[in-house]
Parts: sequence; C-alpha cells; structure tokens
Amino acid sequence: MKYQFVILVVALVFVCVESKPAGGEESKILKYDSDVREDGYSFAFETNDPITRNEEGVIVPGSSQAQGRSAEEGEDNSNLQVKGDFGFNFPDGIPFHVEFVADENGYRPKVSFGTHA
Repeated sequence: MKYQFVILVVALVFVCVESKPAGGEESKILKYDSDVREDGYSFAFETNDPITRNEEGVIVPGSSQAQGRSAEEGEDNSNLQVKGDFGFNFPDGIPFHVEFVADENGYRPKVSFGTHA
C-alpha cells in the first residue's frame, strides 16, 4: 500500500509539471475575436510567435430548383461558404501563409512561402 501511494504521488507530480515549448518561451495570445450568429460565424486570433488565423463562414440559402428538387420537397439546400487565412513562421524564420475558400465547389487554398501576405 505504501508503494502504491508513492507511485501515485510521483505520477501526479509528472502530470502537474508545467511543460514549455522547445524554444523555452510560451505562446501568448495577443488577439482573439469570436462572433457566432444565426447566419454564420467569424473568428480571429494572433499569438506572439507569430501565428495568425482569420475565418468567416456564412450560410447562403440554396435554390431547391438548382438542386433538381421541387420547392414542395421542403429540403434545406443552404450552403456554408467559408473564407479565411492562416499563417506562421517556420523555425528558421521563413513565413508560411494560406488563404482559402471553402464552399459547394470544395476547398481552394492559395499557399505562399517566404513572403508576408
């Protein structure tokens, strides 16, 4: 019983130890915005290391006739259209950035390396 208690305490110490990223500095959130609405959402954040993310999604009503269905079928043909971007720096300092659109036509990213967008 004594050994089980010691093992439990040692395990709790390992679980409670604060870990830090490899660079030694913790990431700090510099900016965070979020908005959820009936017709969509948006959010954005930025950290000090620097990581950025912006995204906006909007629900767009669809046409039942465009989907080959009659209006009487009562099917919801709404689409979620999302656009946004994210970026970060690789460990060697080279920036990486992606702008994207996602909708009924799929996910379409535009990727750039080595330049700030």
